[in-house]
Amino acid sequence: MTSISFLGTGSGLPSADRYFSSMVLRIASRHLLVDAGEPCVHSLRDRGNLLRELDAVLITHGHVDHIGGLPALLQGCMLLERTKPLAIHLPAEMIDPLRAWIRALYMTEEGLGFPLGWHPWKAGTPVPLGDGIEVTPHPNTHLQECYRGVPGADQGRPCESFSLEVLSGTFRGIFSGDLSATPALASLLGSPATVLVCELSHCTAEQLASALAPATLHALCLVHLSEEYAADRSELRLRMEGLLPSVEDVMVPEDGEVLEF
Repeated sequence: MTSISFLGTGSGLPSADRYFSSMVLRIASRHLLVDAGEPCVHSLRDRGNLLRELDAVLITHGHVDHIGGLPALLQGCMLLERTKPLAIHLPAEMIDPLRAWIRALYMTEEGLGFPLGWHPWKAGTPVPLGDGIEVTPHPNTHLQECYRGVPGADQGRPCESFSLEVLSGTFRGIFSGDLSATPALASLLGSPATVLVCELSHCTAEQLASALAPATLHALCLVHLSEEYAADRSELRLRMEGLLPSVEDVMVPEDGEVLEF
């Protein structure tokens, strides 16, 4: 059975009832963590043995609400005496800073007790994860758009941000990560999809619906909502159902909710 466990569905704005971005995709015998917003380690611990069983962490980009829980995750794995190797797939620019961050927090990779692998995404290149599962990163301009406007930003620094496509047998899942505009989804919507997990902070419902109108899509899960949409999630779901009558299921999942296929 394939399932998605939504650990955190909030946006980058701190919320009393939504954690930062993180979800577990269980597919075949694999458990994949998509983004590691805090406090993902507590949610994983609450789900039995997942801290020992995770096969890979898939990071879409380096904003803190998508990656801030990673050191605590690694510490939790260490304290629970994990021995299984853990692969972390992420933008290349993040690897050295994250390894330095781990050292600054008085941890060492050698002292974790399990092998840790750092694997940079290569745009458009499928990554095999075993059991016939492939993940392909598709670049988008989210970071390029938002980082360039930050005072003191290094204009020469890489700004890699990706949407992820997961394939296995008849399952095709798309994880938008954060976007700057909905046309970035175009390269992912040419083939039928089982589910699209899509953010709705950086575009409007109408813009997203327009981009999805040509797609063949079984389920749409809306996460990472702007304040406006988060204020009335039921109304948002009804609006999207009206805008996208061809999508079989439109959902606005709660933290802790599990979707099965």
